[in-house]
Amino acid sequence: MKKWTSLLFVVAVMLFLTANLASAQTLTPKLFLDGKELSPAEPPAVVGGYTMVPVRIVGENLGYEVGYDSGSKKVTVKNGSSVIVMTVGKKSATLDGKAVTLQAPPTAKSGTTLIPLRFVGEAFGLQVYWDNSNKSVFLYSGKSSNGGNDSGSGGGGSGTGDGSGDGSGSGSGDGSGSPNGSGGSGNGSSGDGGLIGVVTPGEEAEGGGNGDGSAVPDPGAAPVQIRSVLFDGEDSVLIRYDGGVLLPATSVLTGPDRIVVDLPNADFAADFAPGLTTDGNSNVKPIGELAVTGHEALQKVRYSLYLDNPRTLRFVLDLSQKQEYTVTNDAAGGMLKIELKAPSATTPDKPAKGVYTVVLDAGHGGSDPGAQSVIGKWEKDFNLAVILKLQAILASDKRLNLVLTRSSDTYPTLADRYNLANSIGADLFLSVHGNSFPSKPTVNGSEVYYTRAESLDFANVVHQYAVPSTGLADRGVLQKSLAVTRETKMPAVLYEAGYLSNATEATKMYTEDFQNKLAQGLATAILKYLKLS
Repeated sequence: MKKWTSLLFVVAVMLFLTANLASAQTLTPKLFLDGKELSPAEPPAVVGGYTMVPVRIVGENLGYEVGYDSGSKKVTVKNGSSVIVMTVGKKSATLDGKAVTLQAPPTAKSGTTLIPLRFVGEAFGLQVYWDNSNKSVFLYSGKSSNGGNDSGSGGGGSGTGDGSGDGSGSGSGDGSGSPNGSGGSGNGSSGDGGLIGVVTPGEEAEGGGNGDGSAVPDPGAAPVQIRSVLFDGEDSVLIRYDGGVLLPATSVLTGPDRIVVDLPNADFAADFAPGLTTDGNSNVKPIGELAVTGHEALQKVRYSLYLDNPRTLRFVLDLSQKQEYTVTNDAAGGMLKIELKAPSATTPDKPAKGVYTVVLDAGHGGSDPGAQSVIGKWEKDFNLAVILKLQAILASDKRLNLVLTRSSDTYPTLADRYNLANSIGADLFLSVHGNSFPSKPTVNGSEVYYTRAESLDFANVVHQYAVPSTGLADRGVLQKSLAVTRETKMPAVLYEAGYLSNATEATKMYTEDFQNKLAQGLATAILKYLKLS
């Protein structure tokens, strides 16, 4: 009897595991392109932790040209002049004739060929995000990229200044707004349609993900309750919470130096630390601050309700000098830790031959025109014009070896760009773009983007010299995961010169005067950073 009982138990366990495995293998994620949900005839699937899509989706929904050779089992995907060739069951592939290795091979399932969405999307310039809570993939084409929230709707006073506040108790440009004033006029942090962060390959897991905040919150979930914020007396700000998953988004602003931490789908708990007040007026958003003593750079932490929908809290660390930082999210313990440390020097060692290699990247190009300005001109043309002017300014400096990712109307893929820089051992990488936010044409100003900590110093120098050169509004230095700043192995910055969706800025950006001034500002930044002037 015991023998039969044991056998039945084993069979039951095997059936349970098989059912769960089948369920995992048939997970069907949703697809969104530039914020709009796609309705493909054949569903995508998550296989082995990677989102795989039928070839048909790539052709019908993303607009790429696809082909399949049943004999060789080769899949060909074309986007303009760029071509990907993959083989079912193999991780080896080619991108524009160059050998690449896939992290997930194409597979055949029930007569349908599935290919890895992330690789195809990013190879053709899409930004790919995975929302684990909703099991959704968000694709952004860049035609309306970086349309951040411009309102800075924190509790800061209106004050005076250039409007580059952070939207949390410092609405004025110089951070001097009264905490109890009306909504601040700060810029806030840029984002992709409210999407927070970006996942690295392999994080499209079917379970809880890797817990790095690389997801968007479930809009239907109850807000996470923020219990307290405190300084540990050494080098860290601690935010205690419970009631859900906290997904922080961080950015860096300068003038003055600040670290901004946004907490979407979060709210202050009823017993939140003293200092939070609404002044008895329900129309005034709650704000407060935590005074800090004993740290070389951290002066105080300000906090406020930043957005009502989705409900988002903003914490701003006011600094007397720039700091590097790491964010650790202990979901089990309900503790978010922002640890500060003094920045390390990142100026590269001068090569023995006395020459620095600098890669200059004109964004988009060829079949990828980028954003269209409100005056009808394309972003790719602006980007190239500035890069060529920058090259002309620096060409006579024998201490520099200038390498362009493109010098005409061609389209190197994102991988081509960062692989070029890495393969030649470049010392610096600078990419120039024009921004666009068509649904909000009043958004304006210049932004400096970096991804890795070692790029922050270069970003700050570019911000110091390039932004003032054009006279456009200063939207700060922002940290964001972008392919060319993430995958490069040297300090790398992406400069968003201005908004092509803004009539005033677009008109200026296509003038020789504006482009010459910007090129000179960027040239000065490169020379200053390399300590060549």
